[in-house]
Amino acid sequence: MGKVVLLTGVRRIGKALALELLRRGYRVAAVYRSSLPKELEGKVLAVKADLSKETGVKAVEAVKERFGRLDAFVHLASPYEELPLERVTPEMLEGYFNAVTRSFFFITVEAAKLMSKNEGAVKGRVVAFGDWAVDCPYRGYAPYFVAKAALHGAVKVLAKELAPSVLVNGIALGPVLKAEQYDEEKWERVIRRTPIGRPVPLKEVVKLTLFLLETEGTTGELVRLDGGRHLAGPGA
Repeated sequence: MGKVVLLTGVRRIGKALALELLRRGYRVAAVYRSSLPKELEGKVLAVKADLSKETGVKAVEAVKERFGRLDAFVHLASPYEELPLERVTPEMLEGYFNAVTRSFFFITVEAAKLMSKNEGAVKGRVVAFGDWAVDCPYRGYAPYFVAKAALHGAVKVLAKELAPSVLVNGIALGPVLKAEQYDEEKWERVIRRTPIGRPVPLKEVVKLTLFLLETEGTTGELVRLDGGRHLAGPGA
């Protein structure tokens, strides 16, 4: 039987990754908030959860019950909304932190317990999707960047805590798909400020994720995949 991978956030990049994993013979469990993409219906173990309000650890229990094992966890779930600083409330900040970082932390801890039953020196792998701009954030997205910065820290902390048997890494992603709230003009500005002059190909994101799901010697890394966007500095 194929390896088992748990994904959170399967609408855009996560959907493409899930489909490729299925094509490669993985058994996939997907956590979704409101609706599962039609392309994944009947093909994955679907677990509905609002990660802004719950930890999502029930997904690990669902995986254990269905498959009896877990080989990998990929965390993509993340809200992303422009929000002026003066409008940020404690509830908003908590919602972002919960969805991005708290859920990653607790799902990873529970996943590692199930992974520990696997054979081999490396018993499991975890990948978290971060953001290239954590180190030079731009205005208007404070809750998002606070949460992503915490996520980057959690990757390193959990990599140390779970070594040597579970490898934990992150991808600091740049522009891949146009954000749903961006208009074409704003998206074009982002691309103009990206040295490669185009979005990062989706297939490259999938390829890097697959590498991190097979690595034997990489842990605690935040791999930047941004088309050189960090060289241009903050802002759209």
